[in-house]
Amino acid sequence: MPNLFEFDRLYRRKIRATGATGQVVRIETKPLTSGKIRVLSHVTVENETTAYDLLRIGIVNLGEVYPLDELTAPGIAELAVCHEDHVMGDGDSFFADLTGTTDDDVLVMVVSGWEMKRK
Repeated sequence: MPNLFEFDRLYRRKIRATGATGQVVRIETKPLTSGKIRVLSHVTVENETTAYDLLRIGIVNLGEVYPLDELTAPGIAELAVCHEDHVMGDGDSFFADLTGTTDDDVLVMVVSGWEMKRK
C-alpha cells in the first residue's frame, strides 16, 4: 500500500443519479487518468427516497467489471458504508449498481480518498 504522506491530493466526489423502475441504475466515477494511483478509503451509497433490492459496488476497467461487495435490501435513506481501501489504477472507475429503485428516486454516492502520480 502506498504511504499516505506520498499522496499529492485529497480526492472527494459526490455523484447523484435518478432511480428508474425496472432498471439497474449505475452511479460511476470518471475513469482515472493515466499515470495516477487513487486509493478510495471511504464510500457511501444512499437512496434518499425509497428502499431498494440490491446494492453492488466495484471497479470497472476497459469494460471489465470487478465486483467488490454487495448489500441486499437497504432501507429508505439507509447509508451503506464501505470503509475498506480500494486501490485504482489507469482507466479504473468506481461504481455502485442499485437494483430495485423506482422512478425519480434520489440516489447519491460519495467517495473519498487520496490520489498521487505514479513513480
